[in-house]
Amino acid sequence: MPMKLGLRLVAGLLLCALSAVAVAQERMDDVLGDLRAHGYATAATAIKRLQAVQDVPGPTAPLDRRAAYHRELLALTRGGRYAEIQRASSAALQRMADQEGCLRCRFDLALAAFYRGVLDKATRANAVIRLREAEALQRQLDSRDSLRELLAAQAGLDRWQGDYNDAIALLVRASELAKMDGNLAAQVHYLGLMASLNADRGDPKRAIELGNEAYRMAEAIGYLEERSTILLDLGHAYSLAGERQQQRTVLEKALALTGDDPDMLGDKIIILNNLADFWLSQPQGYPRTLAYAREALALARGQGLQRETIAPLANIGIALAGLGDVDQGVAMLRESVALSKQGDIDVYTLGITQELVKVLRNARRYEEALDELQGIMDLQEKRAVQARETAVLDLQEKYSAERKADEIEKLAAQNRLKQTQLEAEGWRQRLWLALAVILALVMVGLWLLIKRARRANRKLTHVNAALALQSATDALTGAFNRRHAQAMLDGLQQQMEQAPPGQCIGLMLLDLDLFKRINDTRGHAAGDAVLVETVRRLQAKLRQNDLVARWGGEEFVLVLPTTPAAALPLVAKKVLDAIGAEPVMFDGQAIPVSVSLGIVAYPMMPGQSWVAALGLADSALYLAKAGGRNQAICLTRVEVDAACSEADLTRLREAGQADWRVIDGPLLGANAGQARKPAPPTAE
Repeated sequence: MPMKLGLRLVAGLLLCALSAVAVAQERMDDVLGDLRAHGYATAATAIKRLQAVQDVPGPTAPLDRRAAYHRELLALTRGGRYAEIQRASSAALQRMADQEGCLRCRFDLALAAFYRGVLDKATRANAVIRLREAEALQRQLDSRDSLRELLAAQAGLDRWQGDYNDAIALLVRASELAKMDGNLAAQVHYLGLMASLNADRGDPKRAIELGNEAYRMAEAIGYLEERSTILLDLGHAYSLAGERQQQRTVLEKALALTGDDPDMLGDKIIILNNLADFWLSQPQGYPRTLAYAREALALARGQGLQRETIAPLANIGIALAGLGDVDQGVAMLRESVALSKQGDIDVYTLGITQELVKVLRNARRYEEALDELQGIMDLQEKRAVQARETAVLDLQEKYSAERKADEIEKLAAQNRLKQTQLEAEGWRQRLWLALAVILALVMVGLWLLIKRARRANRKLTHVNAALALQSATDALTGAFNRRHAQAMLDGLQQQMEQAPPGQCIGLMLLDLDLFKRINDTRGHAAGDAVLVETVRRLQAKLRQNDLVARWGGEEFVLVLPTTPAAALPLVAKKVLDAIGAEPVMFDGQAIPVSVSLGIVAYPMMPGQSWVAALGLADSALYLAKAGGRNQAICLTRVEVDAACSEADLTRLREAGQADWRVIDGPLLGANAGQARKPAPPTAE
């Protein structure tokens, strides 16, 4: 036994020595070839392996070898970590470009600058300029490898601009070039991107097929780093397809794959937060919510990422309160609100404070709930003032001088009326003050009792007003809720029965395009921010007596009393531009948003109910979605009094029994001013 043990020890030491020699003998070409054939486990291991090759090209090495070495290091540091290595390789490429006229080095530097700047609004315009520079350089290079990398970068720009079909076409070409070069790792990467793009454009079935194919290929070649990203995109596709359990499965699998890789820390925090949100909505899910949210919080704090702690703190607070630890839950929620205020993130502040109010109300801590509600009302008032100011500026910019003068005169008249009312109120208050002084001199004791009673009544009035407002409005967005909208429509229907012929009400059914993608890829906080901003923009554009109601989820109903049918297309264009012309800014990133609308003038025929009219608006909405989204379908004539499918509407139109008008939404970014490309009908 001792001899056998000794032999095993010698054999083990010999094997370790041989392995060390093998690693030490790795050459640059072998490592680069292996990275193209198999990818890598983590960016850190790939960088260390490349830095350890025995033939690191020095200043006297051929130009193409030095350029290839630093090009690979620059690509591996694209995620933002390893800034020192990135600076060193960029400087080396810049020296080769300046001193030796290396065109490929200039191309690599231009692409690197594009990737660094495209995600930041402040540097995005310059990033696009650098991409155009890379395009010009690639024409001079005329190499297959540089063309493949350029196509992938152009696809990234198209994706940011919402041109998903163009981005997919570019990636197909890039994948074909990668296949010709035997670059399996690049093929896996492009296939995963195509899966994600198909999910973005509303084709989850195709996204799932491509995602599973990319994952199988990544497993086959051992590309560990790419697998977790593919699983995140698969989770998005499964959620769009309504396969929630599959979504949970792939998210948990992605979480397991991230491990302790520092390059995957951002993805890991997102995965943990998404899983916490998922379990928060499940029966008996509070313990699981706590586990995931606490892990996300620990990771964010460990890296000093203060903004990333806001959502985990809120989830922990809600879960603790749900489990009975109300005091600790309230403390966590208040800490989350404080951080969102410190970061000046109004959407977070509103959403999390509303959750805090719910917890306090459920715990019967009404005075604290009232205090928090006051804070919400103050913040909403601030946002409303900003919205009104923006609306006035828009009017001043869009209308002619004569129209501006009319509007200013109206505003002045309103201000004079308000000033008169304020003066009358001032006299009224002074009269009551004088009466109060007289009563105080006559009967101090009685005055004190009355004062106490008034104080109690004011508190009760505030509580009742806050509760009444909550019962009529949506807690998240501040829009009216469905119940209030239905009651208003019932009343309008009675009025329309007595109205003269030709008078009508505009009904618009609005749906945010591809909203599930925002929740699943950016988190529910980003989705809530989009909903709140959508309502803000709608309220800023519509009249004071128009109604904006959240009908359910991402769907809204707009009720426009005394609006002629001929004016509805103009109103629809204003709504499409208000929502889609500018992205929603959230957490420093731009979220492109567009909407689809179905529109009718109610009543479309004598005796029609608002329910039937809204059903036709719903049919028009689905027709708008089938036509490519980001548009409105305004039904001008339909000889049926019930909702029908898009196919039925088309047949009615062909038979001369229906007609409608299409109003296109805005084009964004580099596509502004171009003709709209028809999108294939897809189901969300």
